[in-house]
Parts: sequence; C-alpha cells; structure tokens
Amino acid sequence: MTSGGGGPQHTSPAAQTPRDERGGLALLGGLVFLGIVVQSTAWMWGHPLAAAAALTGTAVAFVGLRPVLRRSGLGPRLRRFLEPLGALVRAGISARLALARTTLTAAATDRIEQWAHQPLRRAAPAEPAASYVRRPLDHTLEAFQAASPVRFEEMCRELLERDGFTSAERVGGAGDLGADIVAHDYLGRRVVLQCKRYANAVGSEAVQKFNGTARPVHGAAVPVVVALNGFTEPAAAFANQQRLHLVDRERLARWGAGHHLYDVLEIDRSPA
Repeated sequence: MTSGGGGPQHTSPAAQTPRDERGGLALLGGLVFLGIVVQSTAWMWGHPLAAAAALTGTAVAFVGLRPVLRRSGLGPRLRRFLEPLGALVRAGISARLALARTTLTAAATDRIEQWAHQPLRRAAPAEPAASYVRRPLDHTLEAFQAASPVRFEEMCRELLERDGFTSAERVGGAGDLGADIVAHDYLGRRVVLQCKRYANAVGSEAVQKFNGTARPVHGAAVPVVVALNGFTEPAAAFANQQRLHLVDRERLARWGAGHHLYDVLEIDRSPA
C-alpha cells in the first residue's frame, strides 16, 4: 500500500525502458541523418539543379512523415536537431545565390563596356599595297597619245590593276552602254570607267549619256570618265552636279606617272 502522505513517488524501471530506447534510437538516427546530409551537401554544391530537386523531395518526404513523427514523440527532438542543419543549408544557398548574382553582374558590366567602346563606324580594312610599287608602268601622255582606242582602254585597265583594283575587265565595244572598264576597289565598291580618246575635248552630251547608264545600268559606285584631251566647261559643270569623276589630261598624266586613281580624283578611301 502507498501511504497517503506527500512522499516521493518513483517510476518503475519497466516504465523508463521504452523512453530510453526511443532516445537512443533518436540519437542514432540523427547521426546517420547528419552523415547523409554532409555527403549529399558536398555533392549537391556543384550541382544546383540536382540540389533543388533533392531539397524538394526531402521537403515532400518530411511533410509526409510529420504525422508519424508526431505520434511517435520524436517530432520535437528531430526538429531541434534539424534547426542548425537547416540554418547551414540556408546559408549555403544564400552564398551560392550571391556568387551567381555577382558573376552575372560582372558579365553584364563587361558586355556593356565592350558595347560602349565599339567604334561608331566600321573600321576600314587594311588597303593592299599598290601593285605599281612592284610593277611600275611607263604610261606617259605620249604613250596614251600614240595608243589606239582599244589600247587606250587596255592601258587604263592596267593602271587600275596597278593601283590594287580587283576584277578589272575591259568590256568596251558595241553595245557596251557607256562602260569600257569595270573593276572593284578593296572595299568592294564597283568602279566603272568610260575612256574617251578624242582629238578634242569631250562635250556635255557624251557625259550626259554616261550618267544615264553608269549607276542604273552598270551599278557604278564610282563612275569615272577618262578623256585624253579633257572636257568642255559645260561637261565639267554637269559632271560636278551629278557627282561624276573626270580624269582630264593633267590628271591622266599624274595617274600614269604612278599616283593612285583615288588620290588623283581626291576620293575618300574610307567606308561610306
């Protein structure tokens, strides 16, 4: 019989055994879980997508196990055990996001700086060295004067090749519609020449005919008329109005002596 006084009451050893067993199991389970978390974190640190999937699965599993843990009495103990681990995981995720944000910001800043320092105009490609340095020509006014009309055109074509123009081709003849020589400069611009070996100065009518076909028919970016004996004043005025380039006797002498055609015509060599 137990006395009715206020003496201490002792719990029987049989009643303490289940609690001790549950505490030991909780400690063992916590250690196992800690090892799993450490190993998983080391692997997931380098695999963000896999880490997100694993954390999502763990959260779902934890939600499903909550009723079981509540009934077994392990819920509060497990919660106290997981709180520092959760803080560690949150700190790692925060550091990872901060690193990613810093990397993206630096990449965006570098891209903006590169864009800001780009030139407003496309840089011109390096102009090839003039071929006349390697192969000088003896195209004097006397040689032009003594040449036949066909040879006169061929001499102008040779000068274009000497100056570095590509695809220089003589196309003059019946039905040429005003184009005697077609070539391209080092920027890809199409150069169309009409060569006039007249005994007198070329008049405005011939220049007007060439103006009507040089750009719309032949696609000339640089239309040029070469005349052995120059141009009349009305022809020169019309050419200046229509942005046609004229090579008169004085310019022809300079061109044949070794000057580049664009230097003779004072044409800008940079991209338009």
